[in-house]
Amino acid sequence: MYEKGKIDTAKLILDALNRDPGKDGIVLYYIGTVKDFSKDGKKVKQLYIEAYKDLADKKLEEICFDAKNRFFTNDCKIYHFYGYFAPGEPLVIAIIWSKDRSQALSALPYVIDRYKKEPTIWKKEIYEDGTSKWLEE
Repeated sequence: MYEKGKIDTAKLILDALNRDPGKDGIVLYYIGTVKDFSKDGKKVKQLYIEAYKDLADKKLEEICFDAKNRFFTNDCKIYHFYGYFAPGEPLVIAIIWSKDRSQALSALPYVIDRYKKEPTIWKKEIYEDGTSKWLEE
């Protein structure tokens, strides 16, 4: 799910825990936050995120569908938000629900690796010195 605004991680975590009590033996979370320094060592002031929403949503749903079928997890959701984010702020959360921890622990790296490469999501670092750079991840 690709939405404008800030991620309310506490709400997403609580909603995930209360989703279907007793059905899942594990709920596993990945929260990606904005780094304060670029790969080039420049101080990051903000990160700007944009995407083609429909294509991004479709790809995030596909990644979760594939993970559920490949690792036999109960469910998977990826929430990615767009707009401006300061260092330390969360910009993505992936949640895996599973009966067994080994399924969830296997599915999470798969979901993260695909999420980092496949959706049509663009990131622009805005630096303290006033310059900026679109990232190629």
